[in-house]
Amino acid sequence: MTDTPAPQIDLIALYPDCFDLNKPRPLKIGIRQDLLAAGHDLKTLRCVIGAYCRRRAYLKAMVAGAIRIDLQGQPAGEVTESDAADALDKLALLKPVKSAKPKPEPTPVLPTDAPLTAENIVSGRLELTLKFNELPKPVVVKAGMKIGIQTETALVVTTLKPKAWKKLEKAQADWPQWVASMTGKLGAQVNNNDGTIVMLEDAAVQVFEKKAKEK
Repeated sequence: MTDTPAPQIDLIALYPDCFDLNKPRPLKIGIRQDLLAAGHDLKTLRCVIGAYCRRRAYLKAMVAGAIRIDLQGQPAGEVTESDAADALDKLALLKPVKSAKPKPEPTPVLPTDAPLTAENIVSGRLELTLKFNELPKPVVVKAGMKIGIQTETALVVTTLKPKAWKKLEKAQADWPQWVASMTGKLGAQVNNNDGTIVMLEDAAVQVFEKKAKEK
C-alpha cells in the first residue's frame, strides 16, 4: 500500500500580500496555524513553508527589527536578534552561489600560409648595411670612388662621394685598427658566373677606431 501524495498549494497565488519569492518579508510566528485554520493540509504546509523559509532571499530578509507580516501582509511582530542570528547560521550553511564564468574564447585555427593583399602592404625602403675593416682600392669615376666589398653571399658595389672616401683614408692613416659601417639603399642585383653582384646606392659611411682588448 502506497502513501497518497499530499496535495500541493500555491501560497503565492492564494496570499500574494504575504508570500513573494523576489522580495520576501519575514513571516508571522504561528503563520502555519493560521493556514491550518484556513483548511490547508499539515503535511503540505510543512513542505511548502519549510522550502520558502529556507531560501537565501528569505534568510537575508531576517534582520533584527524587521517587521513580520500575516497572511494579509499586515504587521505581526518583529524579528528578534536571536531569530536574526539563527537565520545567519542557516545562511552560512548554504552552498555559495557560483558566479557564471565566461567561457574562454575558442583558439582560432590559423592557416599555415596566406597571401598578402593590398591592405596588408605599406611603403618602405630596403637598406643594406655592411661592415669592413680594410681600405679597398677604388676606381675613380665621375661620381666619386667606386669600390667593391665581397661578402659571404654577394659582391657589393657602390660609389662613395669624396667626403665619405676621405673618412676611410683618415681612419687608415690615424688608427692601427678600425671598422667601417656602410649603409645604403639596395639597388640592382645581377647574377653572373662569378656569383651575385649587388649595387648599393646613396651609401653613407661611419668609421670607428677598433681598440685592442687589454689582456
